[in-house]
Amino acid sequence: MLTLTASKGMCKVMASIARRKVFPAAPIVLAIFLYVPLSNAQEIHIRALNANNGKPISNECLNVWSGTARGTHLVTQTNKQGTAFLQVQENEISTENGCPGWPTHASRGPGQLTIAGARYFACQEYGKITRGEAPVNSLTTMPAYRIAKILESGISAGNSCGKFRVDAKPGELILFMRPLHWWERMKR
Repeated sequence: MLTLTASKGMCKVMASIARRKVFPAAPIVLAIFLYVPLSNAQEIHIRALNANNGKPISNECLNVWSGTARGTHLVTQTNKQGTAFLQVQENEISTENGCPGWPTHASRGPGQLTIAGARYFACQEYGKITRGEAPVNSLTTMPAYRIAKILESGISAGNSCGKFRVDAKPGELILFMRPLHWWERMKR
């Protein structure tokens, strides 16, 4: 009887030790499983620059549509260096630095982004995808930028408001913007 009690006690001790050994490993295993889907995300940096002098435009809310301006969208905010960050995954585009009260996630559309400013006019070449390419839509259609091209080589959008130009790095989309005129602000 004493042996049986000792073996029951030993089973309890062994079970307790087993749980303690497994429990510390559980957060590590969980972290690995949570990190794996995030590692597939790629990051796009959107730099908003003043079209006339190239200075960064900070604290601007950028409307980012997945596909055309009629698709799903999110709103991201530029930092002090004029850069906004997007995480692009297989089915979703998201941002961690969104503008308060606006969506920070959008389902991923046909592999392109359309972008406009809130307080600044985007000096993009309407009707074109990138600087120097032939028009693909009407001249009133906002340009869409291919995600694959942004990630592969970067895109520096056309600057229809000034002569300032900057070359983009892979993973970077450069937009040139100018402040809205008073009559443009009144229309909004």
